[in-house]
Amino acid sequence: MAMQMHPQAGETCMICGQVKQTGIHICNQLICDSCQKKIVETDVTDWKYRHYVNKLSRLQLKVTEQSEQTNNG
Repeated sequence: MAMQMHPQAGETCMICGQVKQTGIHICNQLICDSCQKKIVETDVTDWKYRHYVNKLSRLQLKVTEQSEQTNNG
């Protein structure tokens, strides 16, 4: 009998796109512990900083969509 591996339950990190178990939630979206640490430690002159800003800009869109639904509801 072969042993089957079952993926552990988790959520997809909005920054790295990997399924992770822990992190912070902002606007109901996960930022994993690893990405959170990278964001905090990245210098604003580093090219990766712009990458993180672009990824995080999706949060603003999510808030806007939720606000519109609340205001129109």
